[in-house]
Amino acid sequence: MIHDLSETICAPATALGGGLAVIRISGSLAPQIAERLLGKRLAPREATTARLRIDEQLIDLVVATYFAAPHSYTGEEVIELSCHASPYIVRSILEWVAQQEGCRMADPGEFTRRALAHGKLDLAEAEAVADLIAATTATQHKMAMEQHTGRLSHLLNELRATLLRFAGLLELELDFSEEDVAFADRSTLVATLATIQHQLRLLTQSFTTGQELQQGIPTAIIGAPNVGKSSLLNALLQHERAIVSDIPGTTRDTVEGRLTIRGTLFRLIDTAGLRQTTDLVEQLGIERSYQQISSARLILWVIAPPLPTWDELEAQLNEILSLTSPDSTLIILLNKRDLLTESEVTDWLNHCSSLLQRTNGKPHTTSPLAISARATQGIEVLEELMVTSTQTLHSDEETVMLYNLRHYEALTKARHALELVSEGLHNGLTSDLITPYLREAIEEIGLVTGASITSDEVLGFIFSHFCIGK
Repeated sequence: MIHDLSETICAPATALGGGLAVIRISGSLAPQIAERLLGKRLAPREATTARLRIDEQLIDLVVATYFAAPHSYTGEEVIELSCHASPYIVRSILEWVAQQEGCRMADPGEFTRRALAHGKLDLAEAEAVADLIAATTATQHKMAMEQHTGRLSHLLNELRATLLRFAGLLELELDFSEEDVAFADRSTLVATLATIQHQLRLLTQSFTTGQELQQGIPTAIIGAPNVGKSSLLNALLQHERAIVSDIPGTTRDTVEGRLTIRGTLFRLIDTAGLRQTTDLVEQLGIERSYQQISSARLILWVIAPPLPTWDELEAQLNEILSLTSPDSTLIILLNKRDLLTESEVTDWLNHCSSLLQRTNGKPHTTSPLAISARATQGIEVLEELMVTSTQTLHSDEETVMLYNLRHYEALTKARHALELVSEGLHNGLTSDLITPYLREAIEEIGLVTGASITSDEVLGFIFSHFCIGK
């Protein structure tokens, strides 16, 4: 949908519920509409109390603020009315405002889209607005805020500007091809490309981790039947998410739940018990369990009495290690510790620790932990261990992390294009054969920030995911 920026728009800027609501009016007619509605002219940057009347009826006592262009969220003339959050009050005000000539209700995301159009935000920063609104954990908020404040955009703008300079020099060579003049130093170009490719590689490689932090770190709870995997899931979630039974094979498929610990979101996956079976349905569940082991970032291996022999334990450990990713972390849990003596618990933990020391760090392992899922003993210690085991996933202050699929796809294409440029330089190709790939890389990087986006259809898709009021 093509939007007319000359129109004035209005919408709630706050969600329903609570005691107060904010109604935003954006566009050139906003000050005049507010003056007619409130009976007074507003001064910029001053909060003004007013009696709001419609058809001589007193609707509410409001606080009105005038943000003069370009010093507003959208870059336009903006009025924000803070009123009581009564559905009747909000609806009455919006209906009156939207009926004024030259004004209409805003579409989802239209305020932010106007901010983009007026240069208040670039596209990556604008997309992060929706992520900020949707954030439910400290980690999600941190990642969205970093993107919203322009860390990713700043880096990509620098890379794009560097490539543009070289592209310009190569294009100039084409204009003077008959003179056989080289305006772009090849050795400098090669070194610069290597640096840019390295930075793009770090960004694209961060995507998997970024997705995990946004959607929940995949945490597989594995083990033999009846060791307490479902009980552990319920204990961590603090409610009955999975069916608990003494009958082997009760859990025949993966059961998921989400848990936030100290600002980090975990996606807990209760798997079918690992054993040999002739039951076709249960076997399918066991196969999925093995798949979860391979893809999980964190693996909670639950063992319970009757305990396996040391040889059996070592064989099972080697089988699990053969399926795990080098980036994953394995935590071995001795469940139902209340069925064992303290001496038995200590001996088992010591032997297990000794066994883990011989794994050569594949995957990362922690000290084994004794718990009782049904009695919720050791659960707090386990939660702390889960957080510390995944702490390395969090970006440091110097790292920019991708989590948006659109960004990942664009930068992956840019990396591929630059690989072709590097290959062409290595093979001594002429400027006319190199520049198309260089232009492609520049275009793909620009797609992330919106520097080269002109398609209204593309923008419409992106902003359709926003709520009314943003």
